[in-house]
Amino acid sequence: MEILLSELTPKEIQEIIDNSNHTSYESIKEFHDDGLLEVFPSTDDVWQGYGNDEKLTLSTGKVVLFIGG
Repeated sequence: MEILLSELTPKEIQEIIDNSNHTSYESIKEFHDDGLLEVFPSTDDVWQGYGNDEKLTLSTGKVVLFIGG
């Protein structure tokens, strides 16, 4: 089950910016809208088919998946 970007806290957004090539919420949203970035509640919720894609686990336990990354 994917999490909507609007459900992320400012701290989580900043953590994505600090640990990726994204420099703003707008950049993250653009990738999300293009289907290149998804957020999941935990590692257990990430479909195994995404095994080769880059993952970032946030301090809150949510997982950001960079598809094709």
